[in-house]
Amino acid sequence: MSPATLPAALGIDVGGTTCAVCLIDADGGLIADVSRPTPEADSAEALLAAFAETAREVMGRAAGYEPVGLGIGVPGTVSPDERAARDCPNLTILNGVRVPEFFERRMGMPVWMQNDAYCATLAELRYGAGRDYANVLLVTLGTGVGGGIALDNKVRRGPRQIMGEIGHMILDLNGPPCNCGTVGCAEAFVGKQAIINRALCKLAAYPDSALAQYAAADRDAVTPKLIADLARQGDEMCLSVMSDIGLYIGQTLCNAIVMCDPDIILLGGGIAGAGEVLFDPVRRTVRERTPISGFDPAKVLPCALGTKAGAVGAAALVWEHSQAEQ
Repeated sequence: MSPATLPAALGIDVGGTTCAVCLIDADGGLIADVSRPTPEADSAEALLAAFAETAREVMGRAAGYEPVGLGIGVPGTVSPDERAARDCPNLTILNGVRVPEFFERRMGMPVWMQNDAYCATLAELRYGAGRDYANVLLVTLGTGVGGGIALDNKVRRGPRQIMGEIGHMILDLNGPPCNCGTVGCAEAFVGKQAIINRALCKLAAYPDSALAQYAAADRDAVTPKLIADLARQGDEMCLSVMSDIGLYIGQTLCNAIVMCDPDIILLGGGIAGAGEVLFDPVRRTVRERTPISGFDPAKVLPCALGTKAGAVGAAALVWEHSQAEQ
């Protein structure tokens, strides 16, 4: 690093739908970032190479800064040594791949990897809505459903790196199939495709719903964002869908609350952008169904860093490891 440059950390948040890359300073300040659809690729190497090019693009936008390391968040579990992606249900091409080693060769810097929800939790714990709390539960709502748990101001994953995998908490033993290989998981009820399917199935009972026009023209136009937008406009069917989703998310949180006793619960990911049409039924469910916990439903809040939390948290891995090694 030359005397004229300042240290920075790169972060890559690998999602089943979107990839986000950012560069942050030592205080978590965002220097530059890029977000774009996750490319289709016929090999893990091709996919990772595309991410590396996006990382170089971000570096090119940050004159005066030089990255000292790279952090990566992947949408699934990682090996106990945090060097291999193990089970990425919505991006299976990465299963078994030693992702950090690829980037160390390609980028020429130290690389660390964790689960994407771990990264989002770390970002909110250090720089976001959880920075005033020691015990944080975070749930990411997107293509899949992830979770992260911070206890005593440290994000925990457990000896097999599965602590906080809230999306695979089973809500119904006879429920719909999940990408993880079992049935009835929270993700199977409130993941992106599950929300879309629920809305499409309800259309027959609500032929006058505004969503019916979009679905008739192009079923691919039906997205969780569109459903939430129409719900905010008062569409009865879309409000019903958001109420159902809020119930299932709330039920998942009730189970998690009695397991980890958080001070605050943060909801992030693209689907959490629905706002109060989602948060209202979530909080109502938490209030009604976990009376013994003493948890205040008003402490179910959106992530402060929004959709950038995953990438910022991936970059924060660099600072966490750098400090631990000093």
